[in-house]
Amino acid sequence: MSIDVTEQTMPGLEVKGIAFTPLPQPLFDTLPPIDEVMSLLAEKLGSQVNQLIEQTGISPDEFARHFLCSTMIEMPFTTQSVKWQDIAEQLKTYGEHQPDTFVNAYECASWGYSLRHYLKVESLKVESLKVESLKQGELEQEQPRYMIVSILDANVYNFDFWVYNENWEHSGFGITTVILEVTAPLTDELTIGSAVTHNSVAEFATVVRRTMMKKPGATVALPFFPVNVQQMFEKLLRGQPSLPDLHASYGHCFGSDPWLSLLNHGLSNKLEQPERFMACSVALNGYYTIADLMLTPDTVLIMNKEWQRD
Repeated sequence: MSIDVTEQTMPGLEVKGIAFTPLPQPLFDTLPPIDEVMSLLAEKLGSQVNQLIEQTGISPDEFARHFLCSTMIEMPFTTQSVKWQDIAEQLKTYGEHQPDTFVNAYECASWGYSLRHYLKVESLKVESLKVESLKQGELEQEQPRYMIVSILDANVYNFDFWVYNENWEHSGFGITTVILEVTAPLTDELTIGSAVTHNSVAEFATVVRRTMMKKPGATVALPFFPVNVQQMFEKLLRGQPSLPDLHASYGHCFGSDPWLSLLNHGLSNKLEQPERFMACSVALNGYYTIADLMLTPDTVLIMNKEWQRD
């Protein structure tokens, strides 16, 4: 795929690395206690995060934040069967750069809202530090360059609803870790919102089309859906360039879909120059997110083998 992106049109978000580990369904032949399940998943997540960081060569102390997002892992925490604080403490034993915040309110779009929060809060911190630095005659502070988002979706209770649902048909499960770098002052790289109509997916597709009109050279990485939804996307996007839908291969993998799409593209095509993409996710509750970003020849891409149950 040849995409002509100039310095003038290049977005200020760059993907430094993507790693994905497929999870089996069922997760276990016989489900262990939920606290043990979550601990095992945290262990695998921590290992993948360290694997990706090591291969990017980025120093762990350069990461400002790490958000863990999920669509389906909510009940263990809401029922108090597992406490996020305990999982966070376990993750911390694998390194200070492990997830420090859990987000699932926005379902599949949670990664985009996490990114918005990071960019807004860190920007405010930097502005405050700049004021103090100028008062004291010190060098101005720069905004932290790197952040990590991990996405974990596992059918931890083996509910049929998560295996197959009429809205997206077959589900896919896995652990995704994405490292992003802010390479330039950001303007409109991130688009987030919530549908106001009952047909949230169609409204989302319309927003994607409008956004793409302002992003020359971009290719869209859409969430994975069954054929009828794919056909609707094709109709509403009116021929805009997009990566293949991988629903037939992976099922609907929730917030991981666009990153899995970019990962497969990068592994299947030798990137010889930076390529511009729009990573897109939409949730059944109407939330959506679109990130304008670059994949480069230096982006680290890791497709791990399916997690083996002990």
